[in-house]
Amino acid sequence: MIEKNDSAKTIWHILEIADLLKKYGEYISSQEGITTQQWLLLLHLAGDPNIPYFEREQHFKPLMASELAEALSVSRPNVTNLINSLLKKKLVKQIEDDIDRRKKRLQLTKKGLNLLKKLEPGRKLFNENLFADFNQKERKNLLKSLDHLSTTLLEHFKENVQK
Repeated sequence: MIEKNDSAKTIWHILEIADLLKKYGEYISSQEGITTQQWLLLLHLAGDPNIPYFEREQHFKPLMASELAEALSVSRPNVTNLINSLLKKKLVKQIEDDIDRRKKRLQLTKKGLNLLKKLEPGRKLFNENLFADFNQKERKNLLKSLDHLSTTLLEHFKENVQK
């Protein structure tokens, strides 16, 4: 029989929270005809300063598909499918790299930026409601703990899985 374990229970809570956040994201994003993954991709292209990837990786140019795949922790074919659907909806466009014209970078279109602006009030309201019962110290402690967990997991993944 499996024993009760605080670490395992913590991971189950994180998985449950991630699933619920994805479901709520689908609810918000579907109102504008996109998926949560497409919304996350658009937020990356917008350079959302809350995304941990941008704290770890310094980017001064628009992102390429390979960078988006890394940032979203998805395969290159998966991110290509997401990009293609956003290109068809005219929410993103491809631009040539300044140095190597063979490389294609991605940029939000005006339509993509407007869509993000439409989604932002729902996102902000959800985030505020989610943390309404947390005081500032609790929010900072939670963020610090999550940052530590994320960093530890990324390091472990790079050292042991991604060889």
